[in-house]
Amino acid sequence: MGDVWLNLYGFLAFLIAYVIFLLLAYKIDPRFSLRYKKPPSFYQLMLISTFETTVLLSVLIVLNLLLTRNLIVVFGLDRLFLSGEQFLLGFAAGILLFLAYFPLGILISLFKNKFLPNYKPEREKKVEKLIFASLPKSRKEAFTLLLATSIKAAIFEEIIFRAYLLGGLLLMTPPTVAIIVQALFFFIPHLYQGILNAILPFIGGIIFGLIFYLTGSLTIVILSHFTGDLVGLSIQTLMTKKGKVA
Repeated sequence: MGDVWLNLYGFLAFLIAYVIFLLLAYKIDPRFSLRYKKPPSFYQLMLISTFETTVLLSVLIVLNLLLTRNLIVVFGLDRLFLSGEQFLLGFAAGILLFLAYFPLGILISLFKNKFLPNYKPEREKKVEKLIFASLPKSRKEAFTLLLATSIKAAIFEEIIFRAYLLGGLLLMTPPTVAIIVQALFFFIPHLYQGILNAILPFIGGIIFGLIFYLTGSLTIVILSHFTGDLVGLSIQTLMTKKGKVA
């Protein structure tokens, strides 16, 4: 019974940290509010994003220390396996995830055109312009920044949403429920991109959840997230710089 209550308190700790994170994001992050005096640089956006995620993680750490929980276990650090097989599986899963996004993106576009003909993606365009216009002109510097933000997102988001949140939910609910719930929590912070664009992160959250559940490896899910993000962002940036993306 004690473990049940401890897991419930752990989930409550997540909700508290999560709400603080969302309030902070909509207050200080231009991607969420779309309010700024002058367009921020990608450096500034990355710094703000890192600060927001650090606050979320810090609140989680403090609350779990108060609950006297084992931080190594609750944050899944005991599931970091450093082997060639783990790295290979992680990179392969990331490539497959990226390739899966193409038909999914086409299906979302077809759905929008057929059922939402009057839908105007004004927010999506503003966010896309804000993010990609903020990148430096140097391809080398832009790639370095995309590499850094991909590493940050993969490590922090997988520790928080898969290792901590999904890991805790799996102890309280059936796997299907746990995977869907954590994907919904992962989906909400991506709504700044517009609801249709946020569908892909929701699907990605389900896929990452499945990978974590089936493999039990934080290494594989971090590497798959990193690879998918880096390849996707790099290609999208190249297309944007060539004027192929509105």
